[in-house]
Amino acid sequence: MTDKPTIDVTLVSGARPGLLQETLEVFSSKLFRNFEIQTLYANIDPFEGGPDEVEACEAICRDFFTKIVTRKPESSHFTRAVKWLWSQPDADWFFHLEDDWILTRDVRPEEFRNALKRKVTQVSLMTKEKNWGYRSFFHYEPGRRIIFGKDLGKGLNKKRPIFSTSPGFVQRDFAKRCAELMDDSLDPEKQLNYLNPELNAYTARFRNHFIGARREYVAVDIGRTHRDALGISKTVIHGNSVWSRDDEPAT
Repeated sequence: MTDKPTIDVTLVSGARPGLLQETLEVFSSKLFRNFEIQTLYANIDPFEGGPDEVEACEAICRDFFTKIVTRKPESSHFTRAVKWLWSQPDADWFFHLEDDWILTRDVRPEEFRNALKRKVTQVSLMTKEKNWGYRSFFHYEPGRRIIFGKDLGKGLNKKRPIFSTSPGFVQRDFAKRCAELMDDSLDPEKQLNYLNPELNAYTARFRNHFIGARREYVAVDIGRTHRDALGISKTVIHGNSVWSRDDEPAT
């Protein structure tokens, strides 16, 4: 009998073996070893590499997980990757990860369990990118508190919870319904929160709880430094994320 929570893992990976190796080494030692992992579902896009790098990434996954299911599309598409991954898990909860993150500390089972409060369908790791300066452990849209026309300063819009594709635990049934409602033409994270009215109406019923206090960055994005070194820029065009080299126009 184990007291480790049972989870699946979903992974969005490019054809970047070096980044993936670093990411899985850190998460294996600081998070995955604290949980009972059933299955890894990995989407390996040919992003920044070719067939050899894709196969190398699949081999790396097999080094860290006993049971894996892979999808290796001929072309890269972030939203389709997330939609497929969020439709796959069998465990009630899974951990969603991309190939370019590391952890600053251990993530313990009790932190996950303690976050499973009413209506919580995502438990996300605190990151710098969330720009979170509030005391609340629930991720809501920042805004202004206006009472009788008087501005009382910054506050949170509790009618608009925020969800993420950055590292975190996601409840299976919630994720599957989100995947069904996602639009292929829109960035998955942006449409989770703003750009897809039907999806937004669904997610508004639930909550996202943080692991980590404000300004305690539990997960760190190493992809930005990697992209900068290669001269790759990310831009948003018509609600979708597009990557291009600095000497080429975004398409």
